[in-house]
Amino acid sequence: MKKLILTAIISISFLQLWPQQTEHVSLEECQQSALVNYPNFKQTELNNSIYELNVKNTKSNYYPTLNLNGQISYQSDVTKMPIPPIQGFVNPELSKDWYKLNLNVQQIIYDGGVTSGKKAVTEADMEISNQQVQIELYQIKEKVNHLFFNIIFLKKNIEILNVLLQSINASLKDAESAFNNGTILKSEVDKLKVEMIYITQQIIEKQADITALLAALNELTKLKITSAEAMITPELTINNYNYINNRPEYLLFTKQQHKIDVTKTLTTSKRRPVFSAFGQAGYGRPGYDMLNNDFDDYYMIGARLHWNIWDWNKVNNEKQILNIQNEIIISKKQSFDQGLRVDLFQRIENMSKYKKLLETDDEIIELQDNIVKTSLIQFNNGTITSTTYLIELNKLSKAKLNMEAHKLYLIFAKYQYITAIGKL
Repeated sequence: MKKLILTAIISISFLQLWPQQTEHVSLEECQQSALVNYPNFKQTELNNSIYELNVKNTKSNYYPTLNLNGQISYQSDVTKMPIPPIQGFVNPELSKDWYKLNLNVQQIIYDGGVTSGKKAVTEADMEISNQQVQIELYQIKEKVNHLFFNIIFLKKNIEILNVLLQSINASLKDAESAFNNGTILKSEVDKLKVEMIYITQQIIEKQADITALLAALNELTKLKITSAEAMITPELTINNYNYINNRPEYLLFTKQQHKIDVTKTLTTSKRRPVFSAFGQAGYGRPGYDMLNNDFDDYYMIGARLHWNIWDWNKVNNEKQILNIQNEIIISKKQSFDQGLRVDLFQRIENMSKYKKLLETDDEIIELQDNIVKTSLIQFNNGTITSTTYLIELNKLSKAKLNMEAHKLYLIFAKYQYITAIGKL
């Protein structure tokens, strides 16, 4: 009965572990799909639309302004002619109710570069907003990388555990035969069965972990990956380790500095003179002729100069604030760059470490495999216990797992390196 239960457990685990083969999917495909399906991915287009509308509004400063103004008023007194009455001459008297309807036109001729400065600041704001989106997208790629490599690592774990399970199952048959022949105790057979159940439990746990990771990956990518077998182990070659900081966070600092530069230019332009032409046409009572009490039309054309010749150092203070903000950004860039360099030293050493470990993994596996073969013969002959045999078998399994882990760690370390420098 116990044997039937054990066989059922193993059969169920194998059915769970080896689903139907699905279409292969690469890490790059997952990354691109995750970016396209990221809700904030479209923000760049929206930022560009906002920029275009703001530029249109800014350019409208070059267009003439048209204002229609109307006014009706009644006043307590009006201007009178300060002359004594003259025979035959009637002093004009103005009405106390006045009516005006004016159309005012103004055209900027020269604004000192304010309009072009505002356009440059608007463009800098758009670039900063878009760069912030790039940082989010970069973080999405990092999440996909972690999920992808964890799934592959668990898949390799399961493959090695299945090989171990098969080895123990083969040894179990020999042990049962030896028990039937009276050469070993039943406890030795039971130890093998217990070990198989332990391994089966590990496989079930890792398969559940894979299922959870696949669900997370599918949520990010909107793909329908049903099996870890669909995941293609990525390969990556790094030709050189020349230091170039292309991280989106670092580029954001540069764009923020650019905004400060164009803002300083805009601030300077505020001190320059502004020339404009203007015109006014109207109809009302009285018109420009204050002695005419009839409704009349009128007009005026001219030019204006506006120049704030003294602003109590307001512009200079604004420039000092911008210079301080620039110094803050420079210090942040230097701190970020320094931290990145320290991080890269560690990542390069990690890659070197895994390369060295892989050089010895094959030798360890070959030697341990010989030990296991000898232990199996000794166990079948009854000279060692199943515990001793299982210890050596587990060492072989661990050695194989270490080698697969080192391979994946090396690839992942390479991806982590290019991620760190901004080439992901």
